[in-house]
Amino acid sequence: MHHIQKTIISTLAQKSHLSFSELKPQDVENKLFDYHLKLTIRGDLVVKDSKGYSLSTTGRKMWKRIAENSELTAERAFSVLFMIIKNSDDEWLLYRRKTHPLLGRVGFMHSVPIAHETIAETAKRSVQAQTGLTGDFIVLGSGYFRVYEDKQLESFTHFTLLSCENIDGTLTVSDKLADYFWVRNPDFGSDDMLPNMKLLVEQYDKSRDDLFFLDKNIHISTRST
Repeated sequence: MHHIQKTIISTLAQKSHLSFSELKPQDVENKLFDYHLKLTIRGDLVVKDSKGYSLSTTGRKMWKRIAENSELTAERAFSVLFMIIKNSDDEWLLYRRKTHPLLGRVGFMHSVPIAHETIAETAKRSVQAQTGLTGDFIVLGSGYFRVYEDKQLESFTHFTLLSCENIDGTLTVSDKLADYFWVRNPDFGSDDMLPNMKLLVEQYDKSRDDLFFLDKNIHISTRST
């Protein structure tokens, strides 16, 4: 984001409404400032009414991101959904990563939760969009994983595990960042698996009457990647 747009958002975060002249810094020419102000309006960050300019709901969320300490943000857990998917042939849907971190490792599909959907809805939509498959998901549990690679923290995730066993359709991959494939009786402890796979499958295999919760540190070595 351009620094002028950040200034607009930061200024409006401290005032409910401001006019153009009150909002514009003295050292920025009118035409340049107007250009960036219009971009914030088009991006639904700023709204204009009879009282002047103010932050939208999206703009207030953006202000929180701008204002947060970047070091603390980097330490925060990333929220992710893991999806266990099996077909009628008792095969597991796995994917191989084409990007870092853990390039080349194999794991379950994942997605990111969003505010306007339940996590089951997000899982269903993500799977259909990336693989062409459809099915309903149930939540099995959640927790935290901290993955250390040669004693350095590689990732910190807050995860929710879901499963689907009524999957339907033909696997049609549209994800450029991963390869997807069906596997019967995979070895979840093999060196090419993501380091959390055995723990996730153990929870999947247990009784599903109660939701589980895990808080685990996982240590790997770059020699095994």
